[in-house]
Amino acid sequence: MTIRDFERIDVRTGEIGKGDLFIGPEGEQLDLSKVNVVWTGVDTVRQLFEGRLKPDIMAVIATAFEGSFNAVVTIRDIEFSVHSGRRGGFKYILQNREYGLTILLQNFYAESDSQGTHVKIETSPRWLYERSSDQINDELTEWGLFFLKGIKPVGIALHLAVDFQGWEPPQDLPQHFVTRARTVSVHNGLSDISFDGITGSTINGKGETYTFGKANSLQTCLYDKTKEIDVSDKRAFMEGIWECAVNENSFPDTCYNPDLPVWRLEVRFHHRIVNEISQGTPGMKSIYTFADAVKHLTGLWQYALNGNRYEHKREWVHPIWTKLRDDISFGHPAPSLTYKRVKKEPGCGNEKNVSLAFGNLLSIYARNRFNTRQAWDCLKKSGLWEDLCNYYRRRDIKENELYQLVEDGLVKRRLLSKVAA
Repeated sequence: MTIRDFERIDVRTGEIGKGDLFIGPEGEQLDLSKVNVVWTGVDTVRQLFEGRLKPDIMAVIATAFEGSFNAVVTIRDIEFSVHSGRRGGFKYILQNREYGLTILLQNFYAESDSQGTHVKIETSPRWLYERSSDQINDELTEWGLFFLKGIKPVGIALHLAVDFQGWEPPQDLPQHFVTRARTVSVHNGLSDISFDGITGSTINGKGETYTFGKANSLQTCLYDKTKEIDVSDKRAFMEGIWECAVNENSFPDTCYNPDLPVWRLEVRFHHRIVNEISQGTPGMKSIYTFADAVKHLTGLWQYALNGNRYEHKREWVHPIWTKLRDDISFGHPAPSLTYKRVKKEPGCGNEKNVSLAFGNLLSIYARNRFNTRQAWDCLKKSGLWEDLCNYYRRRDIKENELYQLVEDGLVKRRLLSKVAA
């Protein structure tokens, strides 16, 4: 199947292939000169480190956690609240929203004194915005070194975002969105709608958030950032950034219009997807750190928008998608690489059986009201465990993520299937 773009023309110079006037195959014209990009950048980074935890530091954290419900520890002269990280697959969570870091410590499924993926660091948008690329990479490494011996970066998740004004998604956007993802959700301010596939989907009211794909894969999200910043209390921060935006027509004044909504297109790469792309792209080195990723951010963005795209009609990319795909740069031009994910290996030949058996066991556990820990222990004794671990290991899904899949599977079956009857 050949994917085509509208012809682009710069009406001021007459140059073909650039500009904001788009002409379709049947002569239809769409002028996007009123569309202004007000920010481009990395919204979130999640860095995974492997190593051995330093026992003296972990003893301080454990003592604080066990001694108080509202535990606080001071790490590198910064105060962090301490919480249970079990839901995220770790024993502890250190959090300081003002500073902008959340640190997950001690893999829940590995001994603290063994080599393991024991540190996961999540950054806030403000933390990233206030630092250069080198500072981001160096400071994440410094935090990892503080907690680990024999440190080794093993993965990075990236959220790339573009904020723009002058265009709003139509109500039928999900019906014209092409994606490999089966999970689609639409939020219209009143209710959430989730469904598998896109064909025949309808929404009532005006959509405010469109999400395609799951968080543990490649996820594309289009949403009204103007409304989100009030919910997250980030209005002053984001408007300060948007007001710095200029274009050729507005310079030296801002092109940001406070009376118009700002829409955000955000692409979220799980670390597994980043690893698969670096392994599957000829001539590309592994991406395990932010320093590894920086020169590929534009290329990853274009890769995502090619595979997950809004079409004007079948096989014709909508001009707004072409503009957002081709006119955006994350500091470096896209390298001359053909980005693609590594092809899955055939495996041990019984993957379908393993997948079916896993799903059937979860249904049985849900019907019998097993909690996640009970289901987890039963899986280990079921005779399926070794094949199940190999099945997910080939997909670069670690044990803590598999635990989350078990928990999510039990919840889904209780809420949405007949086992709730």
